[in-house]
Amino acid sequence: MYAQMVCVYVGSDMTAKDDMLQLAWIFLGLGAFTWIIYEIKETAFQNGYWKGREAGWQSHRRLTNIRAKSDEVFDYDKN
Repeated sequence: MYAQMVCVYVGSDMTAKDDMLQLAWIFLGLGAFTWIIYEIKETAFQNGYWKGREAGWQSHRRLTNIRAKSDEVFDYDKN
């Protein structure tokens, strides 16, 4: 598909310099598009990663608080 796209753009009565300039713009556009997609994916991954870390710490904190409270309730040595 890409070869067909290049043939459409590169054809006609353009000079070699114009052809190369147009090809350079195509590569620049594809590179920019690829970089934008990569950054969107990376940002989404990082957001999900840190939300998961936060949820894990909140779960850990709840479990340790529950255990501390239950240890206070069932501490038979105090009575």
